[in-house]
Amino acid sequence: MNRRRALALIAALPFAARLDADTRTTAKTRVVVGLGHGFLFEPGGPVESWRISEVPDDLAPDWLGLGHNRVHPKFTLAAVRGLTGVVAAAAGNECSFAVLGDGRLLSWGTNAGNGRLGTTARAAFENTASWGPDSNTPVAVATKFDAVDVSCVNEHVVALSREGAVYTWGKAARGALGIGPLPTFDFKRYESAATTYVPFPIRGPDLSEVTAIKTGYGHSLALRSDGTVLAWGDNRLGQLGDGTMTDRDRPVTVQRVRNAVAIAAAAEGSAAVLADGTVMTWGSDDDQNPILVPALVPGVRGVRTIAAGLLHFAALTQAGTVFMWGDSTYLGLGRGRNARGARLVKELSDVQSIAACANTTTAVLASGKIMTWGGVRPWTRPDGAPDLSRSPILLWLDGLQQTGA
Repeated sequence: MNRRRALALIAALPFAARLDADTRTTAKTRVVVGLGHGFLFEPGGPVESWRISEVPDDLAPDWLGLGHNRVHPKFTLAAVRGLTGVVAAAAGNECSFAVLGDGRLLSWGTNAGNGRLGTTARAAFENTASWGPDSNTPVAVATKFDAVDVSCVNEHVVALSREGAVYTWGKAARGALGIGPLPTFDFKRYESAATTYVPFPIRGPDLSEVTAIKTGYGHSLALRSDGTVLAWGDNRLGQLGDGTMTDRDRPVTVQRVRNAVAIAAAAEGSAAVLADGTVMTWGSDDDQNPILVPALVPGVRGVRTIAAGLLHFAALTQAGTVFMWGDSTYLGLGRGRNARGARLVKELSDVQSIAACANTTTAVLASGKIMTWGGVRPWTRPDGAPDLSRSPILLWLDGLQQTGA
């Protein structure tokens, strides 16, 4: 049985079986990093969050999910209130999301501006012409469906259902929701008109048989069970891979990509892992030049999954090593500034899972240790700046016990 067929069969399994198949060969601890916060969790268990970004007086922002806004120091783990049974999570721009083992999708954080939490029902939206309240504890999204994954980096959100359907919500700029023209809402006290956002999950009409989803800053990708990739949204640097720089408000097929098994979306670039272990990328390169049609990444082979930061990619191989390429300005490639081309991170082996966002990358090792590089906690390892590390070091969070590497 080839790998693509195996993935298609996994997609058809009941959710519990899919979860087991997805996690059996990966490290127990999952790491999620976002622009301003991150999560640690074990599949089926509770979630701990920590803050990366600054806020006045060290207050705990809503998107940490602590149930209060009292003083909470940066880089300090704390349990997300009342949350357990988590199998997937995403850390967006001042917003957070978690998928539970029973298929429920919860969110918390800042809702203002575009209804990015997805908790405002359509009827309530039409009555008020506004988004619902912020929340510092997890609450259910307004549309019920059997979720298995969620992705968010900036201000639009994409979720995958067990049946292979895709739901999107939040900011709709440049076609980011992929549903075509936005609905015209029947506002009760205001003139009805199209809006610039959707504050509740809405099913994508042109998406089915999807097995994986990823969001960039203004675009999204969907991997289908036949190994093809669809893309929509911002296309200013060719990140949709359709040979143009035209934004798309409905999914288009990425050219030349066949037999894909994994996908990743950077800020303005995209990538797909093929069944033979090679990787194709398109969109912006590390010099911000548009690559309109996907091309193979030279020298990269044996890859099983991939993650993307702001302007860099990290590809995890079957052997447990990590290839990295892209922009190295903030030491995100794990081998210093001015690094060029795709190369292995020499200090890493026995890697089980990877995650990336902005200029930070993390890797969970088979031993359970969690490593990080690029943007790190200040003063852990000065290397031209107090908050950057050119090579992997232990993730340092107060409340996280790790022994020396």
